Amino acid sequence: MRSVGVEEYRGILEDDIQILAYGDSRYSIFAGEDVNRQEYQVRIERVEGGFEVYTTRDRASIKGKYTFENFEAARNKFIRLLKLMVLSNQEAVKEGERPVYSSPLWDK
Repeated sequence: MRSVGVEEYRGILEDDIQILAYGDSRYSIFAGEDVNRQEYQVRIERVEGGFEVYTTRDRASIKGKYTFENFEAARNKFIRLLKLMVLSNQEAVKEGERPVYSSPLWDK
């Protein structure tokens, strides 16, 4: 079986984000846990033995960390968290509440 590298995984995730039109959301793909960390961001990191997927909250604190041995499971969680971020902010705006950050994905 052919070994897949981080750049190929990154390309797959970037394609997913483009298909969903979520390019304006805050996310980080294999940047390193302390690199380009922002508030309310969905992140995926390559770690020894697998992948970690998590979101950041205010002051870029970590909210829940999920560990996966295979890329497909990590990819699914990353995309689900990204969708949840977009949908929850769209709902907040619809209800007259403030979103966690400004984005064309939900600002009207």
